[in-house]
Amino acid sequence: MKQPTFVLHDETVNTYGFRMLTSGANLEEFRKNPVILLNHKDWELPIGRWENIRIEGTQILADALFDEKDDIAVKIAGKVEGGFLRMASMGAWPPEEVSDAEELKLPGQTLPTVTRWTAREASIVTIGANHNALVLFDRQTGKPLDLTDASTVIRLMDRLNHSKNDSNMDNTLKEILKLQDSAQDAEVIGAVKQLIENHDRLARENQELKETAARAETERKEARHAEAVRLVDAAIADGRIHAAGKEAYLKLFDADFENTRATLDAIPRRQSVTGRIREGERQQVTELSDLAGKSWNELDKAGRLVELKDKAPELYREKFKAEFGTEPNM
Repeated sequence: MKQPTFVLHDETVNTYGFRMLTSGANLEEFRKNPVILLNHKDWELPIGRWENIRIEGTQILADALFDEKDDIAVKIAGKVEGGFLRMASMGAWPPEEVSDAEELKLPGQTLPTVTRWTAREASIVTIGANHNALVLFDRQTGKPLDLTDASTVIRLMDRLNHSKNDSNMDNTLKEILKLQDSAQDAEVIGAVKQLIENHDRLARENQELKETAARAETERKEARHAEAVRLVDAAIADGRIHAAGKEAYLKLFDADFENTRATLDAIPRRQSVTGRIREGERQQVTELSDLAGKSWNELDKAGRLVELKDKAPELYREKFKAEFGTEPNM
């Protein structure tokens, strides 16, 4: 008997409302153990093996080699040769990745497109009305999933979407934390804890800096106020401003320290009566000393003899007698 070729899988929409891309199929597990089962009954012995497993376009094809020493296999082979059995069905593990992309959907498709999946086995099926019959097996129990129950299919797709979102989130988190894609959960948790510790430490340091800056500013203001009080008191003491204006000047210092200090410095100091007297006496002594140091002729030429007579009559007599040899008629 020539080995018949079966279509194990294609990309058409199955009766459950989704389809599986051939490009996303992982056939390695299937190639290692390419058993032919009957109607996916993996608790029964296989009836043969698949050979020449291959992908052509969007189809997965394989040639059936039936066990000629097995009565059931021989019977099935005869029905295949006679055209009574024509269909094969791929058994696969639950999908590993799905996509909701509209460009991947075909008419009649109501559920996401499976973009990554792993083949488990392929069976000869007795009911071939579903031209793309499919069986998915639970990885934990190894038992077929009931794909006739729409809720099972929906939960399966939702779980994959959540898993994909979680995976994307994990990758994003690793990128933010500057970790390798291969980083394990313990590394991610450690990096997050370190990030939190760094944040808390920086928050404490920032608060300390704020408090230090606040204390420095308070000290600066207190020092400036003390200096303003000293300058205003000094201005009152030397008569530049009246004591009644002290508070007003202190407020001016608070508003603009440098300009207020410059304004006070520009106000002339008021001299006391005693000071003015002393200043006059000093000036008079200076003038008399200047007059006494000059001769009669020098004073005459300078026109200061009248000044000498008025300010120092005795000195005038001395200089007159010394010049003319006689007392002046005053």
